[in-house]
Parts: sequence; structure tokens; C-alpha cells
Amino acid sequence: MARKKKMSTGKKVGITALAAVIVIGGVAGYATLGKKSTTSNVLNEYLPVDMTTQDLSQMTDSYAFEVAANVQQGLLSRTSSGAPKAGLAKSWSHSKDGLTWTFHLRKGLKWSNGDPLTASDFVYAWQRTVNPKTASQYAYIYSGIKNADAINSGKDKDLSSLGIKAKNKTTLVVTLEHPMPQFQNLMAFPVFFAQDKKFESSLGSKVGTSSSKQVYDGPYKFVGWNGSNKKFKLVPNKNYWNAKAVKNKGVDFQVITDPTAALALYNKGELDQVTLSTPQQIKKYKNSKNFKIYNQSQTDYLEYNQTGKVKGLTNTKIRQALNLATDRKSISQSVSEGLDSAATGITPAGLALTSTGGDFAKAAAKATAYAYNIKKAKKLFAEGMKEAGLKKLTLTIEGSSDSTVTKSTLDTLQQSWSELPGLTVKEKLVPFKQRLLDQENHNFDVVLAAWGADYAEPLTFLNMFVTDGANNDGKWSNKQYDTLINNASDKDALSDTKRTADEIKAEKTLYDDSAVNPVFWVNAATLSNSKVKGVQYFSSGAPYYFWNAYRSKK
Repeated sequence: MARKKKMSTGKKVGITALAAVIVIGGVAGYATLGKKSTTSNVLNEYLPVDMTTQDLSQMTDSYAFEVAANVQQGLLSRTSSGAPKAGLAKSWSHSKDGLTWTFHLRKGLKWSNGDPLTASDFVYAWQRTVNPKTASQYAYIYSGIKNADAINSGKDKDLSSLGIKAKNKTTLVVTLEHPMPQFQNLMAFPVFFAQDKKFESSLGSKVGTSSSKQVYDGPYKFVGWNGSNKKFKLVPNKNYWNAKAVKNKGVDFQVITDPTAALALYNKGELDQVTLSTPQQIKKYKNSKNFKIYNQSQTDYLEYNQTGKVKGLTNTKIRQALNLATDRKSISQSVSEGLDSAATGITPAGLALTSTGGDFAKAAAKATAYAYNIKKAKKLFAEGMKEAGLKKLTLTIEGSSDSTVTKSTLDTLQQSWSELPGLTVKEKLVPFKQRLLDQENHNFDVVLAAWGADYAEPLTFLNMFVTDGANNDGKWSNKQYDTLINNASDKDALSDTKRTADEIKAEKTLYDDSAVNPVFWVNAATLSNSKVKGVQYFSSGAPYYFWNAYRSKK
């Protein structure tokens, strides 16, 4: 995408903080480049779902972050390899114990409307996000910054106690409660970007609801979005501190939910890259020179409503049976011509390394045993139904209607789950925005959700399922799990060995209790215009940086 990149289960190359990075400059292959792409240094991109918001405190999905990362900038930015580098802050340092960080802003920073940008804009933004009145879905990611949890929970009413202070107009001091290995990466993540209090104060809840109801401090300005239309633009921001470094004239976006239409526009030269969203497309183009595969650091998973509103789903054996009746291999094969992988845990492969240098997901798989076993599933389901006092159970699985993979995934689930005695399975397809809203309001039985990494560490996934976590939509709760995540985030944070051990135990706890149901890990296949050079792709955090890209004549 994590709602940390609550992602669409549709396929548009990826979202999320700082694992693999690829500079895209594909080969034309099957594309026939048209006049639009060859005569202008404007890039042509698309989104597979509607834009939601440009309120930095309210955005939760990968596509909002994609735009935000190009029209705004954080204290830090990212190198082409994904490492932190100077952004709006020209320099920074930290104390020996890792608890106090000092950032020195560049002088003369401005917002796109001409307002001066100072250290107090970061203080305002951070306080606004953690303020419980804002109801930010991403406030949880501030955990570890002094008093952030206490403020967000309502225990501390004093916003000024948050561990961020403006020493003067260009100096910020951040205080942590414990060392945070991911802290520098987070400073390049949009949820931590500055906000213009002067501009936003009169807008209230309308902040970011259209492109004109936001101001920008990054390489581009966002223009032409009224809150619901399908075409909008990024145009160079003359007030950006490094405006001369922007190598193109902007980016034209359009919303295209139909993957066939998107591919057709690419082949006409009206898009510079396209994600292949169906098995048929992948099969047709997989031998093309411009066919590329990217790790998205995304997991598509099923979440169970365990609030007590749905009979049966609070029973562990019933959830275990549903997990065992999930044919992950068949689903991953059917949705992507084998491009995606059957999940063995909630943390995807290729995201993070263990303390010994191995892939975390592979190490965690030794502690979990997600498998398809319909015989065992039937036995456990019958036992669970008896424990719950049920003879029949009807479950509705909800998914995004504007996704190309949802219907086939739900069909496979419906077929296998319906083999469980006494279970009736129904499907419900709704637009991506509605699916997010239903998740947030716990208005579902079972939901097919997706999450992309915000940073290259397992906690970016595991943090979701702590008790009362903002993204714990199923409301699962387990004290042992909470302790493990707390230890990994706090006392074991600087010990790679201990932190890895905590995180593997956390994966096992999710598995043992069938808290959620990881289905498949997402990769993405794209075709890209060979004449567009320098687009940077990140598999975690915001996915694309466009300002170094340009259209070559060759």
C-alpha cells in the first residue's frame, strides 16, 4: 500500500516505506507510442481507484500516498536505494542513546501559496494527527514518540506534551520514549509531513477534499481534482526549495478502473506504464522486453469480525477451520498466472531480514503452518459449531468491486468454504472506498483486505493487530501478542536478535489463534514506455517518485 496503506486488492504497482527500489526505464515492446507521449515532457500515469483525500492526517490508502509523496516532502527524503537523505531538513543528528533527534530546516522554505514554512508547521501537523479529535487512522504509527500514545488514547489532554518542539523557525527537536530503528525512514513518510496551520485552520474537515483545499511544499502542486473527478495533474511547484531539479513538466493522472481500458491506452501511447492486472494479460506479455515484475511488499488477507456481532467468528476452531479451508496456492495461481505467492504469514517475503541476514518471512514460516487441509477443516468446524451452539452459519465475504482479482478470489473461497458442514457463504462486492469504510466501522463478516508496508520491518504489518489498534478492524485481542509487539517496539528494539524472536513469536500467535487469514503476497507486472527514464519505485512507503523522470528522445 499500512491504514497504513490500506490497499486496493487491484493491481497497480505498489505502495509502500523502503525496501527494494527500482529506477524504471522500460522497453517499448508491444506498445505503439502515440503523439501524446512523444512530444511532451509530461508523464502520463493512472490510478485504478478514485482518489480519496489529500489530508495528510486522514489518508490511509496507497494511491493518496502516491500523490502526497510528490506534492509534499518530509524532513527527510530517500535515495534511489531507499536510504534516508536530506529533504526539507538540510541536516540532522541524534543523541547517543537514540532518544533525541535534532533537525535543521533549510532557510527560506515556502508553501505553494507563498506562506513561509517553519518548524512550527511540523509541530502543528504532528499534534493534529495524534489528537484523538482528528481520528487519524495512522496515529498509531507515532507510537514511540514521547507521549504520542497517551495523547491519542485521551489520557494526556495536553497536545504540547508531544515529543516535538520548535526550538526556532528552522530547528526541530524530537524526543522518543524508546529507540525506534525505523525512525529515519518514517521521516520520509507522508503522515509525518508538515501542514500549514494558517491555510488549514478555516477549512476544518474540508482539508484535502479537493486539490484547491491543500497547499504543497514538494516538487509538484496537485491541481484539477474537485474531490470526485477522474482526471487531475501534478504541475511543478515554483516555490519548492529545489525546483530546478525537477526534470519534467508534470504528471497527468486519470482514474481507470478497467484493466483492459488501461492496457489499451498504454498501447495507444496515452499512458507511460500500465500494470498487467489479469492472468490473461500477464500470459500475453510475459515474454515482452518491457515486462517487469516488482515486489510490492503487500499481503492480501482475510479479516474476521470478532466483535461478537457475527455468530461463530469469535470461536477459535471455526476460524482455524476457515483458514484450513483456504486454498492459497490455487488462489495465487488464478489471480496472477502464478506471479503472486501463497502467503505463509502476514509479513511478505522480500520485505525484511532477520538478525542473521535471512528473509524474515522464510524464518517465520517455520513457526507457522498455513496449509489447505479440507478434511481437518471439516472436523474443526464441526467442533467449533458445537462449542458455539450453532447448527448453521451464514458468512458474507466482502471485497472491492473495482479490483481485478477479488471476484476470482472470493469464488474460490466460496467453493472451498461451502464444503464445511452447515456453512453458507455469500459474496459482497463494493467499491474500494466503501470497503475501507466498512472495515473501519466493523461492518462486515469477513473482508478481503490488503496491506502494503510503510517501512522495511515486520512491525509495519504486525502492529496492525494489537488490541484496539487503529487497523485492527476485526477487533481481535490477545495479551501475549500485545506483549510481544510491545517488546519488539520498545525494550528489544535495538537488539536485532531479540526483536526478530519477538516478531516470529507474534507471527506464530496470529497463526495459532487464526486471528487473520493471510492469502497471498502480491507482486506486480508492468509494461513501461522505454522513453521515460528515471521514475523511482519503492516497495514500501509511497511507491513512486516522479520528479527525476524525463522523456528521452531516443
